[in-house]
Amino acid sequence: MMLALVSILFTQCSKDNLTSGSVNNNLAADALKKANGNIKAVSPTVGGRVQVVYENKNWNTRAQGTGFEYASVRAAKPEFGRFFTEEEIQLRAKVAVVGTTVISNLFGSTDPVGKTIKLNRINFTVIGVLPQKGSTGFQDQDDTVIVPVTTAMYRLLGRVYVDSIDVEAKSPDVMPDATEEIKQIIIAKHALKGKNVDSFQIRNMEDIQNTMKSITNTMSLLLGSIAAISLLVGGIGIMNIMLVSVTERTKEIGLRKAIGAQEKDIMIQFLIEAIVMTFGGGILGVMLGVLIAFGMSNLAGWTVVVTSFSIILSTVFSAVIGLVFGLFPARKAAKLNPIEALRFE
Repeated sequence: MMLALVSILFTQCSKDNLTSGSVNNNLAADALKKANGNIKAVSPTVGGRVQVVYENKNWNTRAQGTGFEYASVRAAKPEFGRFFTEEEIQLRAKVAVVGTTVISNLFGSTDPVGKTIKLNRINFTVIGVLPQKGSTGFQDQDDTVIVPVTTAMYRLLGRVYVDSIDVEAKSPDVMPDATEEIKQIIIAKHALKGKNVDSFQIRNMEDIQNTMKSITNTMSLLLGSIAAISLLVGGIGIMNIMLVSVTERTKEIGLRKAIGAQEKDIMIQFLIEAIVMTFGGGILGVMLGVLIAFGMSNLAGWTVVVTSFSIILSTVFSAVIGLVFGLFPARKAAKLNPIEALRFE
């Protein structure tokens, strides 16, 4: 799924421009909202660190002041409670929507909706709980508190400018046109000239998504290559073990063939042994992998999902490796001459 989302980031130079004289820092955001071209939704954002206190517990987190349309633009519609309204933004209401990490550290299993928390010693009412999104790298997306952008600027963080503006285009197909439209509106509304024309960045989320896909595909190819080499080495190890087993059990093989065992019986016996060996190794490997994955999840705060499909695929593939690499030793055992095998010392 392609994202029709653009993020506008302001550098310090453009912030100075936005805050100079009587220029309203939300001028560009207001103009983008009124544009009828390729723009669907607009949400200005300002952020900073705050100390959150509830009763005798406190937590340091990131506060974000956003617009009303942030919930739809960033897929942040609360799972419980509600998001703040446009009227609450205009009134600079002291309401907050809280992430799950903050909730677990302050409220535990208690329902936070309707409770009063302090953000930098200012009382806020919790009106909603954000959907869980997990971590991106070392950043926990659930460790956040979202308040109305006007409240964040004038009551909480003391800002006179926004850090960024999120803009959603009407469709992925019009992204290039929407990007150019956004650029022209910002330049016109803030009268940017000369070097200040490049004092803001427009990031196309579709490009970022494509970059992440490319990185993910490269990492998958790299990990797949490492796994293939590991399987090859493991398969060769299994084959060597089975060849040693055939050599040590030559007399046993000769005796079985002397009393009527056929080649296919000997071959099936050694193939079963190889499959059982690799299948057992596969199960142990899956158990170890799951333990390591959840251990890293607890240490780094990452979200880990272990699916039944991946477990079944791993164990079945292990059994197939045993079948493939056990074929040569099994065939060698089946082809032994019973008389020579009985004479073997």
